[in-house]
Amino acid sequence: MRAFFQRIIIAIVSFLQMLGFSGPALDKWTARPSLPAEPVSIEITVDRDARFQTVNGFGSSACWWAQDMGFAAAAEETARLLYSDDGLALNIYRYNVGAGEKDNPNTRIWGNRATESFYRFNGEKGRYEYDFTRDAAAQHMLDLCLSYGNIDTVVLFANSPHFSMTVSGQATGGKKSYVSNLRADCYEAFADYMVTIARHFIEKGVPVKYISPVNEPQWEWGGKWVGQEGCHYEFSEVFALMKVFAAKIKQSGLEVKLMAPESGELGDGTVDWFRQLCADPDIAEALGSLSYHSYWNDGNQYKKYAFGQTLNSESFPYPVDMTEWSELPLEHSSNDFTGAVIQARIISQDLVLSGANSWSAWLGVNNYSEKNGAKWSDALLMMTGDASEVFVCDRYYTLAHFSKFIPSGSVRIAAGPGEDLCYFTDDAGSFAYPDYDVSAFETPDGKIVIVLVNAGGEKHFFLNDLPSGGGIDVYQSTADYKLKNIYSGPAEDYITAPANSVTTIEWE
Repeated sequence: MRAFFQRIIIAIVSFLQMLGFSGPALDKWTARPSLPAEPVSIEITVDRDARFQTVNGFGSSACWWAQDMGFAAAAEETARLLYSDDGLALNIYRYNVGAGEKDNPNTRIWGNRATESFYRFNGEKGRYEYDFTRDAAAQHMLDLCLSYGNIDTVVLFANSPHFSMTVSGQATGGKKSYVSNLRADCYEAFADYMVTIARHFIEKGVPVKYISPVNEPQWEWGGKWVGQEGCHYEFSEVFALMKVFAAKIKQSGLEVKLMAPESGELGDGTVDWFRQLCADPDIAEALGSLSYHSYWNDGNQYKKYAFGQTLNSESFPYPVDMTEWSELPLEHSSNDFTGAVIQARIISQDLVLSGANSWSAWLGVNNYSEKNGAKWSDALLMMTGDASEVFVCDRYYTLAHFSKFIPSGSVRIAAGPGEDLCYFTDDAGSFAYPDYDVSAFETPDGKIVIVLVNAGGEKHFFLNDLPSGGGIDVYQSTADYKLKNIYSGPAEDYITAPANSVTTIEWE
C-alpha cells in the first residue's frame, strides 16, 4: 500500500513538472531555488534494450604537470591515484607533444608551459635531430601510469607545431590573433615530426591509438596573449593539414589514427567541421575520432542536447570524444563540493545529451594557489610547487563515480527520466532542465550501473524494471563523505540522494 501511494504522489509530481511547475530554469550552477519541504520523488525506469553509444573510457591529459612530476617524490602516488584500480582506473592518457618553447631563446611563456621537445637543434651539425632521451620526466610519468595495466589508449596531442616550423618563430601563436602560425612550407615537416614521435612510442610498446595535431583551432592563439603553446587555423587550413597527415600515416604503415579537430567550441560549427573531414576519402581513411572540448557551456544543456541530436541524425562512422574540460572560469575551490557536482553534471550531460564516446579531464594534476584559507586548482589532483606532495580535489571523486564503475566497452542504456530531461515548455520552444542528471550503462560483464547527480534538494529515486534477483551496491559522495558504500544488499524501493550529491548504483 505504501508503494501504491508513493507512486500516486510521483505521478502527481511528474504531471505538475510537465505543466511547467518544475521550478525555475537555472542559468548559473551556483543559483539555487527555494527547496521543497519534503524530498522530491522521481521514477527511474531502466530499459537495457534501448542501447546507445559504446563508452570507450575516461582519461586526462598529462599537460603540463608530467614534466614536473615524473621524477618527483609524489610521482608513484600520482600514478596510483589516477590509473590504478584503487584510484580512478583511467584508461586514456593524453601525452602532450611539446613544441619546444623550453629550448626557444625567444620564448614568451613561463614555467612548465614552456615544453621540452624531442626535436632539437644540433649546433655542431647545423640541423635539427630527434633525441628521445628528452622529455624524460614526462616519459617516466607515462611509464608509471602504464604499469597499472589499465591504459589502452594513448593520444599524442600537439598544442602547436614545433617553434622552428612557425611563422613567428614561437609556438605561442602568430604575432596577430586569429592567424595561423604554421608556415605554409612546413605542413609535411609537421606531419613527419608527429609520425616520427608516434613511431618512437609505438616501438616502445606504448598503446598510441591517436595522433592529434590540432588543438582548439578556432581560438585566437597569439597576439598579445601568449599564456601557453597554441596555434589558430581556419578550417581550410585544418582540412589541408589533415590531408597531409593522412598521407603520412598511410605511408608510415603505423597502426595509428587521426583524432580531429579537438574543437574548442560545441555547436553547429563543430558539426560542420566533422562533416567535411568525413566527406574526404583520404582523411576518412586515416580518421579514427571526432573530438571536441566542452568548455564554456557548463550551464547550456540545450546546446549539448542539440549537438547530440544532430550527431544522432547524421550517424558519423567514428567515435565522438570529449577530450577536455575544466571549470572555466574557476569559481569553486578544490574542496568545494559544489564545484565537484558541476563536473559530474558535465560528464553526465556529455554522455547522455551529446552522446560522447569518452570523457577526459583537462588536467590530471596542477599546482594550487591559496585564497581565504582554501586551495584553488583546476585539476583532479593538486601538487606542491616541488611536486613532493599531491592532494586530492573533490572533483576527483565525482569522476570516480563514472570511471571506476563504467569500464571501456560499456554501453549506455536508457534510464528515464534521462533522455527526457529536456523540457520544451511552451510553443516558443523555451527550454528548461531539472537540477539532476541520470545516466545508465551496461558493462561488458552484464552489470547495470546508474549514476545520479543531484544538484538540488534531497530526492528519492525509485528504480523500476531492473532485473529480478541479485543485489545492489550504492556508493555516494557529498560534502561530508566521499565514495562511501552506503548500502549493499537486495534492491530497495528507492535510493535517497541528499542535496548536492553524486550516487552510483551498481546492479549485479
